[in-house]
Amino acid sequence: MSAAPKGKLYFDLAPVSGVANMARDEWLLERAIAANEISLRFYRWAEPTLSLGYFQEKKSKELPQRFEHLPQVRRLSGGGAILHDQEITYAIAIPAAHPIAMTPVKLYGLVHRAVISVLSEQGVTACMRGEEQKEINNRFLCFLRGDCHDIVIGDHKILGSAQRRRKGAVLQHGSLVLRQSRYAPEIPGISELCGVHLDEDIFCNRLLCHLSELAEEWISSRFPDGL
Repeated sequence: MSAAPKGKLYFDLAPVSGVANMARDEWLLERAIAANEISLRFYRWAEPTLSLGYFQEKKSKELPQRFEHLPQVRRLSGGGAILHDQEITYAIAIPAAHPIAMTPVKLYGLVHRAVISVLSEQGVTACMRGEEQKEINNRFLCFLRGDCHDIVIGDHKILGSAQRRRKGAVLQHGSLVLRQSRYAPEIPGISELCGVHLDEDIFCNRLLCHLSELAEEWISSRFPDGL
């Protein structure tokens, strides 16, 4: 692959609402379409929030009672519901002109291998699942499903990603579970599984170094006022 162009970095760890987070992800995708921009964003959530996959019913009969009082948002991407709480979330937007946009499934492997390498640097041993577990892929929560690209520690999924494709551009976003949420005790995080308290700033900065195939340089950027 030839040298990648510069990308825009949104190091966005000040927590905001679920509505704001999803609006910003959609804006990154629209910028990829309209301005041919590559973007990478790291972010947090202001409060525990349930994001529903694009095709999930908002008033699903499957919605556990423990989630009923939590804020809900609709993701651009498909898949199961995600409880966003004790995590780091990332989003990457790739324009149609980027070589990897021609085979967007490769973006999962590129990003997830980079995450695994950075986790290893911080003392966390993880790997990709490697095979789909179709028998559990109808579960309500995404982190109880089994995609071949999932990053796992043992049998436990700690990172899952999903995509939305529009006019050849690709938005990929995913969640890395740092710690168990009291609303989903069945999903342990890195802290419970490894006894490691991940340094989030180091993790994000090191991940940038592993994503040079997407952009040769990441330039710090800010969202427009009101977004």
